[in-house]
Amino acid sequence: MLYIGIDIAKNKHDLACINENGEIMIANFKFANSYQGFVQLKLRLEQLSPLTQDIQIALESTGHYNYNIVTFLRELGYNVFTYNPLIIKEFAKSQSLRKTKTDRKDALLIARKLRFDVTPERYQTDSIVDELKELTRYQNRLIQSRSKCKNLYVRLLDIIFPELHAIVSNLHNQFIYDLLTHYPSPQKIARARFSSLLKIKRLTSDKAHQIQEEAKKTIGKASPALVLELGQLIETIKHYDKQINQTQEEINRLMNDLNSPITSITGIGTRLGAIILAEIKNIHNFKNPNQLQAFAGLDPAIYQSGQMDNTGHMVKRGSSYLRYALIQAAKLISIYSPHFKAYLKLKISQGKHYNVAVTHVAKKLTRIIFHLLIIFHLLKTNQQFDETKLK
Repeated sequence: MLYIGIDIAKNKHDLACINENGEIMIANFKFANSYQGFVQLKLRLEQLSPLTQDIQIALESTGHYNYNIVTFLRELGYNVFTYNPLIIKEFAKSQSLRKTKTDRKDALLIARKLRFDVTPERYQTDSIVDELKELTRYQNRLIQSRSKCKNLYVRLLDIIFPELHAIVSNLHNQFIYDLLTHYPSPQKIARARFSSLLKIKRLTSDKAHQIQEEAKKTIGKASPALVLELGQLIETIKHYDKQINQTQEEINRLMNDLNSPITSITGIGTRLGAIILAEIKNIHNFKNPNQLQAFAGLDPAIYQSGQMDNTGHMVKRGSSYLRYALIQAAKLISIYSPHFKAYLKLKISQGKHYNVAVTHVAKKLTRIIFHLLIIFHLLKTNQQFDETKLK
């Protein structure tokens, strides 16, 4: 058996190879992150062995830079394993006390780690999970872009029709979008036939009357430029809504294929569950819940002082996407789970700020997720979350 480690970079990659006795077969082979580079890689691998099953390949999970090469190697039939950088860092410490880091040494280190692993198959990532990560992060970008548009939309209404917010608490109701699409200024709303206003779905007679009366005496000014911007913002928001929903449908399909027990946890639905699974990728990348907490940025070093470091600045470490999902899930489980609701109250009673108390809930939730996923992967049984077993 041959063990290959690849150190990933943006423009080029470094490869090292050792045999089952630990002897170095290739100290360093550089190839470009391009079509020609991938062809050279294929030829080099074939020179080592014509049988793909004789070669195992590992690399660090370093974001989007490894996506194409992992896909390429899988299509050729090779077993590809991805390690969390935390695991490689820990392995490096066990190999040497010297703090030297080069791409060449990193590739050799990854190869050695792969050789020492008794069960490297635990670090194989599922192509479904890779797809899930792309989709959840894409959806997050869509949601952020939509939020910017919504903020601009509210700002415009504060200028054009400031009284509207007092009548309708949620300016993003579909009937408000429809109303402003047909009548993009209070002056047009004031002149509209009442019967025409009632044709708008979900706009009640009482609400339509209030809006029209306020439109007649508004202090707002709707210039042609503002009216144009308002109309286009509404179209853009609707477009983002459609894209977000389409993306969620595909996420739902992938989650059904995975059949993970994570959605059995109170407060974790398909969207948050998908983000958590996508960011974790392979639970075996973490030896214990503490490593998973550190990867999410929930380790004690960050949260003991309310997310502040010694200089008073926010500490940002780990996966921000995973941290977001766990914090949101912690808030939801604290509402719907009696056990976690009591736990949150306990932390607040100890004098902790709400946000700090929520992070304690998130840390406890992370431990549950860790053990649930470990059981699922090792025993291949879909054990469900059982609140009655919590202590």
